[in-house]
Amino acid sequence: MSSCEDFLTRDNPTGITDAEFWKTSGQVEAALGQCYNLPHGTHHYTSPYISMVHQEGLTDNSYHGADFEGWIVSAGNGTITAEDGKMSELWSARYSIIRKCCRLLENMDKAYFVDEPEREKIRGEAIILRVYYHWELMRYFGLEEGIPIVDHSLTPNENFMARSSAGEVYDWMLTELDRAIAIEDLPFKYDDSRKTKVDRSVAYALKSIIALNAKRYDIARDAAKKVIDSGEYELYYTAQTDDQPGKNFRDLFRSVGQNNKERILYSAAGLREAFFRCAGPGLGQQCTVNPLLSFVNSFETMQGKTLDELGPDSLAIYSRDPFYHNNRDPRLFLSVIAPGDSTTFSHYTYNPFVEGPEAIGRPNASRTGFMLKKYIDPLDRNHPYNGSNAFYIIRYAEILLTYVEALIESGDWQNLDVLKYINDIRRRADMIEATSNQYNSQDKVRELLRRERRVELAFEGSRYLDIRRWGIADKVMDGPIYGAINPATGEPIQVETRIFKKNKNEVFPIPQSELIANENMTQNKGYFGNE
Repeated sequence: MSSCEDFLTRDNPTGITDAEFWKTSGQVEAALGQCYNLPHGTHHYTSPYISMVHQEGLTDNSYHGADFEGWIVSAGNGTITAEDGKMSELWSARYSIIRKCCRLLENMDKAYFVDEPEREKIRGEAIILRVYYHWELMRYFGLEEGIPIVDHSLTPNENFMARSSAGEVYDWMLTELDRAIAIEDLPFKYDDSRKTKVDRSVAYALKSIIALNAKRYDIARDAAKKVIDSGEYELYYTAQTDDQPGKNFRDLFRSVGQNNKERILYSAAGLREAFFRCAGPGLGQQCTVNPLLSFVNSFETMQGKTLDELGPDSLAIYSRDPFYHNNRDPRLFLSVIAPGDSTTFSHYTYNPFVEGPEAIGRPNASRTGFMLKKYIDPLDRNHPYNGSNAFYIIRYAEILLTYVEALIESGDWQNLDVLKYINDIRRRADMIEATSNQYNSQDKVRELLRRERRVELAFEGSRYLDIRRWGIADKVMDGPIYGAINPATGEPIQVETRIFKKNKNEVFPIPQSELIANENMTQNKGYFGNE
């Protein structure tokens, strides 16, 4: 077979040639629509299957108990290989959509726009999206050694690209975000007519997150502060009048709280199958997300004490009964369904240690004896496959915690904003405020911040990067993982034993298909071919 350049570039939305396309603003808008492929919360059958709630199985918060996406289990326990087809899918799908962003940016100026500012809005969105997809590739494959930067649509003789270093990729992403931020026609925050689109606030939020993970704390601090000082965002408080502790946190993830000023970047209906995927077989569902005991034990008591601070006797009591005397951070009760729970659903009690469909070891039953509650909306019980709730990719609470971490790590841990914003989040959850008497050193404030990130942002996709950025992945991801205490034995359920090799498992392997196709691509350290 032979071809020519004209044929090779027919990858625009309608399949016609460039000479026929890129003439009107409507065509450019259609091309922009194909640049939006943001991850969802729970699994559904739209490629690529980037479901962030399930990917908590890559962390010490959860075990992935599904019969799909088995790569999450092997990546979580350190046995993932370059031959795993998911590696190729993640890699190729993201570079494919990056190409669409590049093609849009290269051709959009050929089109006629009645409203010229609209052209600039589209330009800004495409730039931000292209950075976002590069960031996804970095978080999976390039944290240590970088990835190829694709800033234009590649011709056939350019396909053999080598990596740019991690530092070069960070530089490029931050510079590109600044380029989008400089587009004055791109609103800081879109109104409800375009609320699912990226804007300058998303650019600042993404800049703060990327810079934090690059440990460029001054950049992270300043970008996060731009979002904070804008006044466009706030922590969500519910209008519901019941007296359940933590109800503001509860309703943020339910249909009653969907229209809120906390969401910054989100995928609409991104939790469409949350009930189906997360509820248990006793309710006729799959129970694919299985929280771990270490996550459950990370929540403080209502008095603001950690279980480690209380000592081994208290640790044993709360491990057996996480909700002992209803004396835990309300976010625990709103995030996890524990054995014996009879309050989450009417006419239903969760008993994984009693013979029945939800007994540990039965099909679709939790492997840990815990189930995820955070995203389960009781209103979805009658239509478990068709929930309409959004998945928050970036929300305001994360930006507050990003700003606080940047202050702490840059040495400004005594800044009044540190406890102010942590306490804003704790107060919203009906938790006791942290004080400077209790948290009176950089190490103690750092410990508080890290715990707060874990419990507040659980199952939202942040923990995977957090444990790598903090250099603790080899400690928390190596060794046996446990579930609930079996009352018959007094011992926790051991789910599996994970292996985490430092200087290897911080990232995934470059897919074997890419190594074969691209002679200039090298394998990540520690994997076969670069051991």
